[in-house]
Amino acid sequence: MWLTYEPKVFMGNIEPPFPNWFEVMWSLKGPDRNKNGIRDDVEIYINNEFKDLNESEIVMAYNIAALDYKTLVLDSTTKYRKKYWFDENVAIECFSNYSLVKKSSEDKFGDIKYREYLSLVKVIYHQTMNTYLRKVVSKLFLNKFNMWGFEISNPERLYRDLNMWKYCGLVKQESDKVALSILKEKFRTGKTIDHLNNLKEYEKEYGKENRYLYEIFFTLKDIEFLNN
Repeated sequence: MWLTYEPKVFMGNIEPPFPNWFEVMWSLKGPDRNKNGIRDDVEIYINNEFKDLNESEIVMAYNIAALDYKTLVLDSTTKYRKKYWFDENVAIECFSNYSLVKKSSEDKFGDIKYREYLSLVKVIYHQTMNTYLRKVVSKLFLNKFNMWGFEISNPERLYRDLNMWKYCGLVKQESDKVALSILKEKFRTGKTIDHLNNLKEYEKEYGKENRYLYEIFFTLKDIEFLNN
């Protein structure tokens, strides 16, 4: 295939040339000519095998592939482990928020597609770890996270929920739709004053750039409270 494959354009970017078998199989890292953090053969595999995914979903698939690749190339020092653990948990949040919201919304993922996307995580991992050495090295790296937790403040979690286009690679319009669904679920229960106090704390730390997303859930009096 590497002799006959013609690189294609995906989301405005040209694919790297298809690597030959020896490049892929006889090194741990393998080629990443376009330096996007995904091994070239895995990137081309995703582009060809998951054509039914939209742009936001493809980007999340790339994020998964990049995380898998990092387990092969990152140093296992504390500095790099913390960065990887942060990125890993953000990727989980992105996928969880997007898939659960889509599954229950009008333009839903659909049960079949939802299951397919869940299996995509496993498929990408196995495509990346396609040699015994890679599987061993990846497991050695991942074993360092046994018993690690992941805690973030409520304002930080809300910031990520409202800005998935920054953290997850979703297109802005898609990000806002997911954010509105998350907020709708939050405001469905609990006291309005509690939500207002939480948002006041949020705006104190992150500013008002996301207010257009949640002000539709409040009255003018509620908005005055936020402004004071």
